[in-house]
Amino acid sequence: MQENTNEHMEANYRKFIQRIVDTDKVWGLTHDDTWATSSSAEFEEAEVILFWSDAEGAKTCAEDDWKEYKPESISLAEFLENWCVGMYGDQLLLGPDWDASLSGREMEPLVVALDVINELKKKGKTLEFNQYDSQDEFEEQVIEALEGEDE
Repeated sequence: MQENTNEHMEANYRKFIQRIVDTDKVWGLTHDDTWATSSSAEFEEAEVILFWSDAEGAKTCAEDDWKEYKPESISLAEFLENWCVGMYGDQLLLGPDWDASLSGREMEPLVVALDVINELKKKGKTLEFNQYDSQDEFEEQVIEALEGEDE
């Protein structure tokens, strides 16, 4: 059973990456400038910020503690350069397309950023960044940061 869950999570994650690249949007749940977060199931004291590839997925999770929260979208470029980079700096994890039972993968934000860049390249798309000269420069910085972790 465990294997199916992992395979399902991996397939779900791949779909998340493809969808956000196709739509150029990422969705979160917000209320008064607060974004929906969850405690990590994998790491003690780690927080996970949740993102979805569509408004419906986000809306499904807007209940209980988050019933006041509404789906809000941000551009893919903003997601990469502000959120993924910022979350990495704050040592937060990223939860892509969690389901209504609030379970899903917990990812390093820069790993997600790199997967998005690879998907953009595969589809021949290029994003305009505000804080980086080019998509290539962004990719180089992300790879350097990830390689720095391994040392």
